[in-house]
Amino acid sequence: MGQVERRFEMRQLKKQDLLDAAQKLIFEQGFNKTNIDEIAKEAEFSKKTLYTYFNSKNEIYYLIMLRGYQKLLKAIQSQYQRDFSNNLYNRFESFWKIIKQCSQHDRGYLEAIHYFWQYNEKDQVDYQTGEYNQLKEELLDYIMEFFNDTDKNNKVKSELTWGFILSALTNKTHDEMVLQSCYELLCSMVEKKSV
Repeated sequence: MGQVERRFEMRQLKKQDLLDAAQKLIFEQGFNKTNIDEIAKEAEFSKKTLYTYFNSKNEIYYLIMLRGYQKLLKAIQSQYQRDFSNNLYNRFESFWKIIKQCSQHDRGYLEAIHYFWQYNEKDQVDYQTGEYNQLKEELLDYIMEFFNDTDKNNKVKSELTWGFILSALTNKTHDEMVLQSCYELLCSMVEKKSV
């Protein structure tokens, strides 16, 4: 490995260390309560070094959100490969199982996804929007399957459904009833299509 490759690899490792430190703090304290100084300190880098890799705390959170989408999609794909069914209801059940696991173990990722879902136009300027749009579209395609249709109106329905799921998963009261109601409503929509 040449000197240029080593330098590039070191930059990538530093960037990942900074992202890991930011993720840890944001997941523990929340996005609004975490500041750049704390992130730099947690990663054991200077604030100046942090700003050589990222323009803002929002950009850092955006990259954490991309990690969340990647992890969620990987889990869904893995579940589908293990447990694929031609029955829409069974596919929905597999999807919901992953969503529930994610809400229990990766809530911070869901909160980041929800944040950018709500404020996407304002906060995504100059970020990796191509990757975000691709990941979001892939997830929406999975949701569209439950409606068993590729109609453009169902694309809108899948976006609304995903927004609804995110809101239920990230509600501040952590109310199981909200999640159960979301599940039951979506179940009834899928069951109608699969009959």
